[in-house]
Amino acid sequence: MPPQRRYTKREKVTTVMAAEMTSLSAAAKSSGIPKSTVKSWLDNPKLAQLRTTTREQLADEARVLQQLAAEAIRARLPEFEPRDLTILYGVVADKAQLLSGEPTQRTEHRDMTAALTDHEKDALADAIDAFLKDADHVDA
Repeated sequence: MPPQRRYTKREKVTTVMAAEMTSLSAAAKSSGIPKSTVKSWLDNPKLAQLRTTTREQLADEARVLQQLAAEAIRARLPEFEPRDLTILYGVVADKAQLLSGEPTQRTEHRDMTAALTDHEKDALADAIDAFLKDADHVDA
């Protein structure tokens, strides 16, 4: 049996971050590291703090890149197609938000009955009452 391969901290962190940004299979394939090894690193509590720190650093770097892209858009609009720089800015902004978790933290509330007429609201209330009454008979 061949000796067990040892991986550097850099290899571990790079592969774990790749797994978090893509998938376990994709990270294992691109790094050449067995999927089971990558999975054990993902489950390792010692690497959890390192992953969090690295993710936060990447988010900070993405925010810096976002600012640089915004400055480049302003400074170079006469030279380049605005469409190209705008796309760059959008991609960098999206990545910064994803890395910081911002899109997943947004909560929206909507009144589903706001557009209903009074008659439709009454009909909906009657339907709900009938459903609940039928449900009570089924449970009994």
